[in-house]
Amino acid sequence: MNRLNTQYFFIIIALYLPGLSYAETSWLDKTQIHGFASQAFIATTDNNFFGDSEHGSFEFTELGINASTQLSSKLRFSAQALSRRAGGFDDGSPRIDFALLDINLINYEQGQIGVYLGRIKNPIGLYNETRDVAHTRQGIFAAQSIYFDKVRDLILSADGIQLYGDYSLPNGTLFLRGGLGYSIPDDNVEQAYLGANFAGKLESNKLALLGQILYEHDGGRWIFSATGVTLEIDYESQPADALFGISDGTLKVDYTVLSTQYNGEKWQLTGEVAFENINPQGISEFHQALNSNTLGYSLEANYRLTSKLQGFIRQERFYIDKDDKNGSQYNATYLQPASSRYSKSWVIGGRWDINPNWMARVEYHSFKGLAILSPVENTTPTAKENWDMFALSLSYRF
Repeated sequence: MNRLNTQYFFIIIALYLPGLSYAETSWLDKTQIHGFASQAFIATTDNNFFGDSEHGSFEFTELGINASTQLSSKLRFSAQALSRRAGGFDDGSPRIDFALLDINLINYEQGQIGVYLGRIKNPIGLYNETRDVAHTRQGIFAAQSIYFDKVRDLILSADGIQLYGDYSLPNGTLFLRGGLGYSIPDDNVEQAYLGANFAGKLESNKLALLGQILYEHDGGRWIFSATGVTLEIDYESQPADALFGISDGTLKVDYTVLSTQYNGEKWQLTGEVAFENINPQGISEFHQALNSNTLGYSLEANYRLTSKLQGFIRQERFYIDKDDKNGSQYNATYLQPASSRYSKSWVIGGRWDINPNWMARVEYHSFKGLAILSPVENTTPTAKENWDMFALSLSYRF
């Protein structure tokens, strides 16, 4: 079976399964349909984030609809279609966000074991699986030091197989996930890792490996998680690339996220740290010399003022090279701004749950550094190191 057929084999099967019926009841009687929509306004003092935000941008719109149906006591199918407009990152074209078959293999007194087949959201950190739904995100934007929007599609989901299991312990529950799948690189990934869109293309021809262990203590009062991802994507060059000294090569990426969260009656405290090794092989001498070890962390405190109002404050740090945090070595070697190698920010914001369906958010971000920005929307030499962002959003779900 070739690469393309393998990638979509399980998805195609799953799309046909709902046409089947079984003795107990029609699958339609066990189908749930939900959807969401969100619109944001973004304004920045300098630089662009999701559109021409220096002049005010409405180019952050999310629309999604999902369905889940219980085909039998052991078989469930779920899928979500998503349209996401995000400035230069995304034009809003509809896509299959996930489409999977959930097979419950074993049920026992302490837990269960099962398998997912198809396009699966990757369980990275605490928020990757739910980052597209505004009501379940940390804020208007996910923490950019952990959940990079500029390479969002690479880590968001994969086409393949994942095993899952949970086991009840005396004071909590242990959750395990692990699997293989093909990642989904796009032009944003090429811009972020190669610095430009060349004539060739990044292709996911090798299976990525993912694993997560998560423990919920005391009914979720405390959550501890460790996630690891290792993947390799190929760059397949074209003749025009030779003009820039670009040839065939690979990008090897190892990504680790450690997470801790406390959930109290009023307070939620969250801390996450991410380590990423980016190792280009071939492509060009310049890219191969840019082998780097990134470091990012996010610390957030969320307080529930009333049943409808919440406020939060978050600190984020992200360094493209943890051994050159201030970018001075990079500046001396390549004569590029040191500020492009780091990002430091504070975020303060609020959430108003107007009713079970409608939610409004407001946020203010203060940044130093440019590392979270993408060349898709900004030219580094003219970008400003110190910049601020104000954002509003209105979201609906059913």
